[in-house]
Amino acid sequence: MVLASAATFLAVEACSETGPDAGARQNGCIGAGCFDGSVIPSDGATTPTDAAPPTDAPVTFGDPLAGTTRIATLVKGGYNFVEGPIWASGKLLFSDVSGNTIHQMAAGGAITTFRMNSNGANGNAVDKQGRLYTCEGATGKVVRTDATLANPTSIADTFDTKRFNAPNDLVVRDDGTVFFTDPFYGPTPDGGLPQDKMAVYRLPPGGAAARLAFDFTKPNGIALSPDGNTLYVVDNGANRVMFGELNANGTVKAAFAKIVDAPGGDGMAVDQAGNLYVTTTAGVLVFDKTGTALGTVTVAGTPSNVAFGGTDLKTLYVTANSGGGNPATGLYSIKLNVPGLL
Repeated sequence: MVLASAATFLAVEACSETGPDAGARQNGCIGAGCFDGSVIPSDGATTPTDAAPPTDAPVTFGDPLAGTTRIATLVKGGYNFVEGPIWASGKLLFSDVSGNTIHQMAAGGAITTFRMNSNGANGNAVDKQGRLYTCEGATGKVVRTDATLANPTSIADTFDTKRFNAPNDLVVRDDGTVFFTDPFYGPTPDGGLPQDKMAVYRLPPGGAAARLAFDFTKPNGIALSPDGNTLYVVDNGANRVMFGELNANGTVKAAFAKIVDAPGGDGMAVDQAGNLYVTTTAGVLVFDKTGTALGTVTVAGTPSNVAFGGTDLKTLYVTANSGGGNPATGLYSIKLNVPGLL
């Protein structure tokens, strides 16, 4: 801040960073230029201003679950094993992993096939250009579509000349860096796993995949904080959610640390306030960015992953499983109070 004369005022930052130790997140505003609609005269007293606040004036988000049912409603069931929901180009996409299909739900609610023979597609993500990224567990690849969501092309298929184990989930930062997990589920193949570690990888735009960290039992769900400076990883094998602060190039500043316990933790999402939504055997557990529990969204079956969607990004979509063909195995939704991140 710059101190002015008694007749002038001080501009104040009303926002903060969004890591686990940061203050309250303010409507997507970070750093210089954030403004809370008031001014502070040089004597320190706060007085209202006659000038209209900037159009990006921050708004403090409230409790994401307050006044909601806290129960997700079934949209459609009867699938095999569903995963990887993502809001892309005005539609909700989700994977039926063992059904080898990606489905799509249009704005009107009709669900149709988006991609057949999906190579065991699991997690999905989108970038700022609207391109779709998918983890193909059967091929050990991460693929990307063009802007029309067509023509999937491999962008990562090996590390140290060996194929990946089975890419599971991924997230794309605003600068185009892709972060993805590479665990393995099921019987170990003859000869062992392709990779010697179940790790998290970083894929810079136009570059090759680099191993980011491997201090996990079985890394699964993955998400970023609103400012893109904190990476969250659900360690399914250790029943916990880990976080790591990132450098500008996407590398980790220090070792990952635990932020919360998550029994049977699988996928996760983050909202614009920095709250965490983690799918577990106990439902979708909701925490603020410090790891303080805010409540639970109940889902029939065992939730596997979550994503925000809808025109206002306030609908939380949940995939949950209760056995192949069970009516409870399917897509669920609940309206919340805080918009989410894609």
